[in-house]
Amino acid sequence: MIRELRKESILIIHQGALGDLILSLPALYSLRLFYQGIPWTMAGNLEILSLLHNRVYAQEIVSIHQKEWAWLYQEKMAIPDPFRNYLSSFQKAYLLSAHQPEILIRGLNRAGLAKVLWIPSLPDVEQRTSLQLVQREILESQNIPWIESGKYVFPTQEDLREAHDFLSHHLKIDDKLPLFAIHPGSGSPHKNWALERFLEVASELLRPNRVKPFFLLGPVEDEVSNGMAGMIEAEGFPIIRNMTLPVLAGVLSHCTGYLGNDSGVSHLAAALGILTTVLFGPTNPSFWSPKGKTVRILASGIPCAPCDRATMQSCITKKCLADLTVHQVLEACECLISN
Repeated sequence: MIRELRKESILIIHQGALGDLILSLPALYSLRLFYQGIPWTMAGNLEILSLLHNRVYAQEIVSIHQKEWAWLYQEKMAIPDPFRNYLSSFQKAYLLSAHQPEILIRGLNRAGLAKVLWIPSLPDVEQRTSLQLVQREILESQNIPWIESGKYVFPTQEDLREAHDFLSHHLKIDDKLPLFAIHPGSGSPHKNWALERFLEVASELLRPNRVKPFFLLGPVEDEVSNGMAGMIEAEGFPIIRNMTLPVLAGVLSHCTGYLGNDSGVSHLAAALGILTTVLFGPTNPSFWSPKGKTVRILASGIPCAPCDRATMQSCITKKCLADLTVHQVLEACECLISN
């Protein structure tokens, strides 16, 4: 992982899941424009960071799960010279994580990286402050302008070509009907609208012969619901599953619209600037919803929602999701498509 030393380069360390990264993209976009022409290295989960590698943001990505990074947490031991020289070659580091990792920051300082700025990657729920407001205040305190955009993820031409080939093979797409992606899962089954209702919406969208719906499934959906794929296939809808993130971004870029729960994939769709409808139940859209002019958020608004994690996991009725009707969701999707 030791690269040629550069006098001017920026290190971005991300600790978190896909949704956390995409929530922070407005901040990363503002940083990228501020440091135009200066190389970036991003450290974190390589699968997640592949979405940004040589796609506007990072010219290099490295895994923080490599053994060298463990030295930063061994405060009583000296950091080996090759790794210390590697880290000290960076001009500055930005650290995105849910909580301030003081040990890691001290480790980076011990390695010779004196300028380390922590940027929270999750909203301050206790203070009821949105993530973008917190991140904007931090960047502006460093005289870094906050730049908003209608799009924060930028697939390459190769991503788009590979996605088109994938769609052509699996969906037998043509130019007559625009594609409409539906992702019925999320990181937690407690946040998911009923699959039967997603299927009803898909059937209604297909009926006027306006769009061609298909379903996206990943490993999480396979783990929590073994029968999900079978139910979708029984209704005759195609399924695309387990793509790399760059190809998934390319697939979504070929779509005229998207429907999903509060999930990382929904945030990805919104960050691509496509027409996106996101359904919220127990989680708070004020903190967790994707933003943008192409995004429509639906929440039932019942008094008990949003709720805390323990309540969400123990709730039997899930009324916050059950109260969202097929008609409401269909209307939201059609409204975006029509505009």
